[in-house]
Amino acid sequence: MKFQKIILSAALLLALTSLIACAPAPTATPAPSTLTDSAKRSVTIAGAPQRIVSLAPSTTEIAFALGVGDKVVAADTFSDFPADAKKIATIKTFPLNFEQVLSLKPDLVLAAGITNPDDVKKLADLKLTVLVVGAAETTFDGVFADITLVGKATGTDAKAKAVVDAMKQKLDALKLKAAGAKTKPKVFWELDATDPNKPYTPGPGSFVNELITLAGGVNVAASAKSPYAQMNAEEIIAANPDVIVLSDFAYGTTIESVKARKGWSVVNAIKNERILPIDDNLVSRPGPRLVDGLEAAMKLIHPELFQ
Repeated sequence: MKFQKIILSAALLLALTSLIACAPAPTATPAPSTLTDSAKRSVTIAGAPQRIVSLAPSTTEIAFALGVGDKVVAADTFSDFPADAKKIATIKTFPLNFEQVLSLKPDLVLAAGITNPDDVKKLADLKLTVLVVGAAETTFDGVFADITLVGKATGTDAKAKAVVDAMKQKLDALKLKAAGAKTKPKVFWELDATDPNKPYTPGPGSFVNELITLAGGVNVAASAKSPYAQMNAEEIIAANPDVIVLSDFAYGTTIESVKARKGWSVVNAIKNERILPIDDNLVSRPGPRLVDGLEAAMKLIHPELFQ
């Protein structure tokens, strides 16, 4: 009988040990950390956030890329990627609905370079943890730093590194591909043709200007006086671009309407049927898809490199 009790006790101990081994390890609460955000603000993160409010499409896309999209309880009305982002509750950001943000009880608010600094200050004054991610002047290196920053704030450092490494690998491959181009087409990149006689275009200091160069083209507005300038029709016709990229295509500008502009018929891009729409979201949101935006632009400027 005593032997049977010993065997039974040993079996129970073994079973208990197995259960303990199979049980999930307790999650340690991350120690508070202080980060410097893109606006050079010191932001203390108490722990891994469970309720995130995103104020821009770029920060929403970063959150999903890092695997914390399920923690985003609300986002701005323009956040539409990935598909699951469309299922999130929306908040009004222009002007920002502070009461709605407060009611959501976020433990992290992700603002962006385009977020009004006064809004950021007011949210911070309301005792909310606000992290500004991104600057008005975007670069690839800046976006890599933005993703790394959100990774630190959300406890997803390893995932952030994987996302950044994949982006860098693709960027290097695209740069190598662009180096094989035998020509440098002149590019007019249209941002807004509300006034078709004086459309807006990216100039020096803008991210798209860098994008055009990396894609193997020459920006006809490279000598403009501001990062986002207006060029009159005469200047564009005189520059004679080989390619016209329409990032305002989704907002109503059509290929036919560009062809119909007075005096533009002499432009090489029109004579050679190279008026080309692009998905503006790929190149205007400083987030994980920015390298995809470069690839899309390169396919328009140098389609022969992808044949």
